[in-house]
Amino acid sequence: MKADGNDKISLWQLFILITIFAIGTAVVVGAGEEARQDYWIAEFIAAIVGVGIVLGYYQLISFAGKKNLYEMLSFSFGKWIGSAIIVLYSLYFFYIASRNIRDFGELMKISILPITPLEVITIVMMFPVMYTVYLGLEVLARVTEIVSPYILGILVLVGVLLFFSGELQFTHLLPILGDGFGPVWEAFFPTLLTFPYGEVIVFTVIMTATTRFSHVGKVGATAIAISGLLITYANVIQIAALGVDLKVRTLFPLMTAAREIMLMEFIERVDILVVFILMTGVFIKVSVFFYAGLKGLEHVFSVPYRKFILPVSTLIPFFAVLNSVNVVEHFEEGLMIVPYVLHLPFQFGIPLLLFFIIWLKKKKKKKSISGGVAS
Repeated sequence: MKADGNDKISLWQLFILITIFAIGTAVVVGAGEEARQDYWIAEFIAAIVGVGIVLGYYQLISFAGKKNLYEMLSFSFGKWIGSAIIVLYSLYFFYIASRNIRDFGELMKISILPITPLEVITIVMMFPVMYTVYLGLEVLARVTEIVSPYILGILVLVGVLLFFSGELQFTHLLPILGDGFGPVWEAFFPTLLTFPYGEVIVFTVIMTATTRFSHVGKVGATAIAISGLLITYANVIQIAALGVDLKVRTLFPLMTAAREIMLMEFIERVDILVVFILMTGVFIKVSVFFYAGLKGLEHVFSVPYRKFILPVSTLIPFFAVLNSVNVVEHFEEGLMIVPYVLHLPFQFGIPLLLFFIIWLKKKKKKKSISGGVAS
């Protein structure tokens, strides 16, 4: 299942995709607030580990002879078991896509569309995702190139406007590690480890689609480092603007912080810019997960992935609404259940098992070759 045609992307496009993917919903949706004023420290540590994670995925693909995730699963577990695990990965990617769609729907209902049914918001969001994925990975990468300056610029601008509005109280960041390292660890593992850095597992489907694979490791590590710093920056301004009790005050802290902006009695209500960040971030993340999940079905059933776009795209909004009864349950499920039940096995457990199996197969092959030469 090698990429060709409009499934090929450049290193720069991969860099932009990973950067915006990682920033995506992470800068808007609160996670890891258990660390209170040290929330940003937990995020910074997670970003450092995230660099190691993406390098680990790159090394796994290199060790497997530049096979992507699905090819590694087929090679390691055989046709039937491998196909079953591939389908599970596709379902996992579709599920995470549905959760991201739900994040967007909840923010829209809270901010600008309180009367519009959640079902309508999620269905409408799937239309541009369907069209972009149908056009291919290269088109998705080019769209990301177009929107990335706006996402990054708005993120920086919100912090600058908060500073000049006098809303940032950096004393909220003190005392550093006042409660010890325990709350930082609680925020880091597994929540911040798996979201968004562990989610980069989806790029093990895409990394081999680049034009110069040998540079993918450095490109991916740089992208995660930059996105990690930007997420940490967002965390700092959230705490400085709102205080340490983010969980109590809001589910979308960056948007709430942006509402505090007021300059010259003219510049205010810039929270709509944060809505734009989440809207475009969700679009990119859902498209990447959707594409990767469809490629898994393509690998198993030997049918072009575009054939699956319409039926699967009708299910994602459905499960986005069905996942939970309300927004509180949605976030509790995402922070308390999903990291342990889904994220850790799919992001780390199976890749580690793949490495071990491929290592055994290589060792066995090397031994058989050396035995044949000796005889």
